[in-house]
Amino acid sequence: MKKIIILLLGLSLTAASCDLGGLIDLGGGGVRGVLKSEDNGETFKPAEKLANKGDISTVTANSLAFDPSTPDTLYMAASGGIYKSTDGAKTWRYILSNISVADIGIDLYQPNVIYAAGIVGQNGKIIKSLDGGTSWVDVYTEPSKNNTVSAVAVSPGNSSIVLAGLATGEIIRSFDGGHTWQSSKDLADRIIRIKFGPSGSAYALTVHKGIFRSSDLGVGWDLISGSLSGSSFSSANQAPTSVTVFYDLALDRRQTGVLYLGTEQGLFRSVDDGNSWAFLSFPVKNASLRASAVAVDPNNSNSLFAAVSSTIFKSSNGGVTWETKILPTAAGVRSILINPQTNNVIYLGLGPGQ
Repeated sequence: MKKIIILLLGLSLTAASCDLGGLIDLGGGGVRGVLKSEDNGETFKPAEKLANKGDISTVTANSLAFDPSTPDTLYMAASGGIYKSTDGAKTWRYILSNISVADIGIDLYQPNVIYAAGIVGQNGKIIKSLDGGTSWVDVYTEPSKNNTVSAVAVSPGNSSIVLAGLATGEIIRSFDGGHTWQSSKDLADRIIRIKFGPSGSAYALTVHKGIFRSSDLGVGWDLISGSLSGSSFSSANQAPTSVTVFYDLALDRRQTGVLYLGTEQGLFRSVDDGNSWAFLSFPVKNASLRASAVAVDPNNSNSLFAAVSSTIFKSSNGGVTWETKILPTAAGVRSILINPQTNNVIYLGLGPGQ
């Protein structure tokens, strides 16, 4: 893999394509950007104001990330770059332009160290900041054309280990903080999420094949959602017979091996690290089951949030029952963040596609 390092003075990247590589259309228009709740998901309001002037109400939030040491500091990845808030999304600053950013990874122990994955022109990119987004260096350029780096994650156990996924399905990894990269595995399907679990395992979510797990820092990968895509899958509570599109992955940080998958056919949970899956039923018609985002409260395994179109479903008993919250937008929810220091504060990243 070719590596190019360039200091981005004045954010002087070449013009970026806004195509992040075959996004899945979730439908819906209306206000985009970010919605915020300060009452544990009872109500949500736009959190869209720019610090100088204007707002982010027309910006698609490809992903959201907390500063792990200061959750009032957030980053939003967008097709036009990166936005940052240091006041709990009361205001935002546009800190990086001329790159389409699909995902953001932050070092748990050095929160000023940030990786942004996306595409510039025709080349997939990973860029890195050592100062909270003030300046950036280019640490990876994908040789193949129109192949977005669509996901990135930093190991919480070793900050030198970084995993990234490409739109073509290839996993790349670095063991030296992004200085060098090596190809790991080709999953042959667009990668949309990479996450590290509390036990050190890594998970990669692809659009059509589902979720893969690695227990050796990204060397080998095993498909663990194959039963969901098979025609033999069924459930007593009216689960679909087959899943062909996956949207989001959430990990229970308090219980190893508890995983949630948001799919076109609804929400699924595994309590044995993907060996088996159970369907969690929402109080909606089957035609409206498309679960575009899901999150688990990092301090309470029974507290779940999931999105279907412009509706948020909230459960306080591990998905047994759900409350329904209608959002003040017709846009789709692409990500859900729960403040780890106070579960009253929740953020939703909005956009028309995934």
